[in-house]
Amino acid sequence: MTMEEEYKLDSENICSQIKYLAAKEGLNMTGLKYTVNAIFDKEDSVRNLYNKIKNKTIRVSELSEIAEVLNYDIILRKKS
Repeated sequence: MTMEEEYKLDSENICSQIKYLAAKEGLNMTGLKYTVNAIFDKEDSVRNLYNKIKNKTIRVSELSEIAEVLNYDIILRKKS
């Protein structure tokens, strides 16, 4: 992976960041959530996703599913 393909998620702007990454893959948030639901056998609504992001209650497992759909890895790196 090259540097221009790395994105540092910011809890204050995570919704915008997810929207941006989804758009790069040709998806809007609705398409992204429908794809997550189809792949991971879920029934959550797009509104529920927005609420979880807004309230900062999104689980790592949910973020991992989004990353999987968008073809990204989640990497924890020690701050330098």
